[in-house]
Amino acid sequence: MSVTLEDFELDIADYLWAESERLGQTDVVAFLLAPGPISSQNQAIRNILSRLEDDDEVSESVTDWLLPRMTKTIESYAKLHGPAPEAPLFGGSSAWRQGYRD
Repeated sequence: MSVTLEDFELDIADYLWAESERLGQTDVVAFLLAPGPISSQNQAIRNILSRLEDDDEVSESVTDWLLPRMTKTIESYAKLHGPAPEAPLFGGSSAWRQGYRD
């Protein structure tokens, strides 16, 4: 059995949404929910990252709040599970094996 980030994308996005609501980050909440409810977002994490990269109108406060939390969460996932060889978001397991499997 293989576990990939894709299996957890909605959980991670939901966590970011709940945390931003809990901490009163209304601009982050609005950004995360702009495409619709988290539960209906397909490839939620990839879409968040794409929107952060492509949208020139994303505020710095949204980027500054989201990126460190996403980095920490994704790195934690990689340490625990390691990406599957076909995981396109990470470039496959060989891209991460050296740094997280030592």
